[in-house]
Amino acid sequence: MRYSLYGECEGLLGEGQGPFLVEEDGRIIDASRTAARAGVRLGMPVREALALVPGCRVESAAGESTPWRHLRQVLWSHTPWVETHPDERRFWIELSGPRVPLAELRQMARDIRLGLTEEQRVVLALAKTPWQARMLLAWSRQERVPGALYRKLGTEPLVVAPDLLSREDEAVWMRAPIAASWWIPDDAKAELLSLGVFRLKDLVEIPEDMLYARFGEQARIWRMKGTENRGLRPDRPPEAWSASWRGDAEGVPLEQAKMQMRLCLESLCGHLVRFGLAVQTLSIALWTDAHEIRWEKRIAKPSPQPDALWAQMAWPEEIHRARRIWGVELCATEVAELRPVQMGLLEQGKALDALEVRDSANRLERLNAWDAWMVRWPKLQRGMAVDFRERRLALFLAEMAR
Repeated sequence: MRYSLYGECEGLLGEGQGPFLVEEDGRIIDASRTAARAGVRLGMPVREALALVPGCRVESAAGESTPWRHLRQVLWSHTPWVETHPDERRFWIELSGPRVPLAELRQMARDIRLGLTEEQRVVLALAKTPWQARMLLAWSRQERVPGALYRKLGTEPLVVAPDLLSREDEAVWMRAPIAASWWIPDDAKAELLSLGVFRLKDLVEIPEDMLYARFGEQARIWRMKGTENRGLRPDRPPEAWSASWRGDAEGVPLEQAKMQMRLCLESLCGHLVRFGLAVQTLSIALWTDAHEIRWEKRIAKPSPQPDALWAQMAWPEEIHRARRIWGVELCATEVAELRPVQMGLLEQGKALDALEVRDSANRLERLNAWDAWMVRWPKLQRGMAVDFRERRLALFLAEMAR
């Protein structure tokens, strides 16, 4: 099953140990936990925020901060399905597994905490879809979600959706409060609350003509957003989806460069398999004695096995005219998820490899033991069986022992 994890970040756009504010064009775009507890809100003018937290340090937004870069690296180390929005201080990731991955989330929270200070925090919500995960966190900020699981992963709070813990139907999400709907304007939400529309199910029960007459065509989007089921839009592939080799100043012949390319492909496949992925589109670059050669290969049948991918490789004509190769680079610009059958075969292969290693160790122990026996009894032979007299003596001793 696939799970969607949604996170909202507090203070990750700034850097430093003490309380701080991050501003852009005179408005607050992020605040540390101390400043947030003092009443600082996003969009507030800097002068008003400083009045709430006198002496607080003010930083200007400038590119990707070190804590946010650390967060992104931790997320990429656990899954390639990562969608981040630094300007909105939020992210989504997808995790797969047969059960709720609480142990993996706990480890992820530990890794994230290593790059944060006491003034920074990440709040998490786990659900089946990205929309449900975001709604769960917004809902929990308004009231306690019935049936949800609340946990602390160190200092990072986590909320787990109720339909992941029981067999409740999707109607649980229609009980979410209107105040948690981020897609409805604040003035419209206030008017809906004054009319007695407190939950999403109340919004759905209003006749369309009455809703459109009161709020216009924008109300049509409100209904659509309430049942949104979009997927993730992953960020660009990480640098770990590539493998490269660099030769010396003299370069190597083409055949030797192909061997190095094969080793790079094995390394790339080994890394992707850990995430349950295979190469879909492979970008190849070779540095020759004349110029750089680049091409892309769309893999017809993505496979985690380097042999299968190598058999599908296509070589451009100009590469055969190259005499010396100085470098090779492979990059997976597009990946595909492995099918359950492929994952099962990989697990069986790992089990067989472990069994073969164990049998080899046992066989070596038996050989070593045989050498010790031969030293003591030189006439001992493999396959030697006890004779009739030894068997009769063993029966006699057994009778006496009764």
